Amino acid sequence: MSQEITYELYDSFQRVELGRWDALIAEDVEVNSPAGWGMTGLDGLKAWAEAFAGGLAEQINLVDEHLALDDEGNGRGFITFQLNWKHSQDFFGLQPTGREGTSIESLILTIKGGKITKMDVADHTLDLAHYLITRGWPSPHNIRLPALVEGVKR
Repeated sequence: MSQEITYELYDSFQRVELGRWDALIAEDVEVNSPAGWGMTGLDGLKAWAEAFAGGLAEQINLVDEHLALDDEGNGRGFITFQLNWKHSQDFFGLQPTGREGTSIESLILTIKGGKITKMDVADHTLDLAHYLITRGWPSPHNIRLPALVEGVKR
């Protein structure tokens, strides 16, 4: 398997063709994000993506991708995209302000049996996360993800 799963995830997201995700993402996918939209389940992820890519995003550009899978389709990958967004319509109860910005986001993917089972979202600019939080979006605190390597405790 090549970069197909990562590119297919990006392309179906940016085109808001979320039915394509059924072949890529596990029904019980786990999603973690600094913007506080932690969720489990493909249906919830699709609902979020419909509002996000279909309403808040003006353009989503792929800037990097990587995929490393073994012969059974297990491994990890990521996509990094530049999000050009504008809050011109209601977004999950947040009234539009017309504010716009650019954010760099990475989706770090855990893949088992050829399907994405976990997404950890990294907002590198925090532009969108900060904006949503200042508009009253709930923000998670003290989130601790499982580490691949635990650093030195000080």
